[in-house]
Amino acid sequence: MFGNQRNQLLTPRCAVCGKFVALRVDPEDAERRAAGVFVQDAYADADGNPYLTPAEREILISSTCGACYLLLCPDPITHPTAYN
Repeated sequence: MFGNQRNQLLTPRCAVCGKFVALRVDPEDAERRAAGVFVQDAYADADGNPYLTPAEREILISSTCGACYLLLCPDPITHPTAYN
């Protein structure tokens, strides 16, 4: 539990570009996520800090890889006209 045994391979597929993303996670954490625990809480270490990157969590939440997410939802600070 808590990211100690990262021996389960998850391979979610991006719904936008179709690429697969390989993630190694703790099997008990995957069970907690399947039971309905939020991604950032399910895949966390003993101190409660998520061990997956924001892009890795996003693929599990919305089936969108990090690169596609940046294209679909650009940062309004670096791209101020993106939401006009």
